[in-house]
Amino acid sequence: MGVQVRTEQLYMPATQLLYQAAIETLDDRSKEIVVFNAHASPLLEKISDRCDRLILLQHYKPEYNELKRMGLACSQKIETNADAALLIPSKNRQQTLGWMAEAMENLVDGEKLLVGCANKHGAKSYENALKTLAGNIGSSSKSKCRLFSARKSASFNSELAQQWITEAQPQHVESHGLISQPGLFSWDRPDTGSQLLLKYLPETLHGRGMDLCCGYGLLSEQLLKTSPDIEMLYLVEADRLALQCAEQNTMPWQEKIRPHWLDAVADPLPPFQKTKLDWIICNPPFHRGQDRHVPLGQTIIANGCKSLKRGGRLYMVANRKLPYEATLDRMLMRHRTVVQEQGFKIIEATKGASKRAAQKPDMETTGTEGWDFDCEQA
Repeated sequence: MGVQVRTEQLYMPATQLLYQAAIETLDDRSKEIVVFNAHASPLLEKISDRCDRLILLQHYKPEYNELKRMGLACSQKIETNADAALLIPSKNRQQTLGWMAEAMENLVDGEKLLVGCANKHGAKSYENALKTLAGNIGSSSKSKCRLFSARKSASFNSELAQQWITEAQPQHVESHGLISQPGLFSWDRPDTGSQLLLKYLPETLHGRGMDLCCGYGLLSEQLLKTSPDIEMLYLVEADRLALQCAEQNTMPWQEKIRPHWLDAVADPLPPFQKTKLDWIICNPPFHRGQDRHVPLGQTIIANGCKSLKRGGRLYMVANRKLPYEATLDRMLMRHRTVVQEQGFKIIEATKGASKRAAQKPDMETTGTEGWDFDCEQA
């Protein structure tokens, strides 16, 4: 299906330009170089050759896996001050500003932070932010991207840096009452799709299930709160930062949850070699990085269906125009569009069920009366 799009394709040319600039401009004497939001590229090996230690920070499992396949190790935090820092912005400004501040804070005095960003992803705005944080900066443009840098000097605004770092940390969000963090999907408010899925789920679920692409745990927290007969719930998420929030948000049910940091496209999914699952809930993503990529969600759903037992149910929400039905057909899933509202559709699918069984209104929940289970699928 063409889902395995390599990092270089998605982030070119900004990533390559940044790495090449690092090779050409950084001192050979650099002992420690840190890369924020590191993405796989052969150029990283050349950068590694120019320093004693290369610290790669990456919280997104597909990119982490790419780096690991190159034989490069990733870290979760910076332990000592660095002689140079490289940064690739994320799609969230607040998260990126936090990284920028952390990078400058952890630089040795007089050393440099380099940032590479595509113009369409806010390069000029980030350049201005770095100037506010660090004082005078250097800048150049090429291939619809900007490369800009700043040295840590007396102009560095440490108070502003601490503010940006704090604002990017996990925090309690009043709108949904959970712990979340800038950079996560719909981090500061419940997203419409997940709210609709919760509205049309069975009143209670039981047995063993999985929240596939669980994010910060909005769906899981609600399910565990309302469905005491859930025996085990696997939390699967590609963003390590989101998974850490989900673990905190489901802490009252810690004996039931099993968190897994996984690439739901390429990694085997729970329950692995154990008994298959009774149900899966999913609000699948359709972006990679800052780019729309519809086959991503289709492949995640296909991979998830393998974890269901015969008769197991998938409950998912998707943008009304996104094509998931053919994927479900291919995975031998009988499916129906339960409802279409606010530009979304709720799909219920049953694995290996007969046509007759799949047409029966057997979701035990209030609010299902009058549903048209044979409605046309989008």
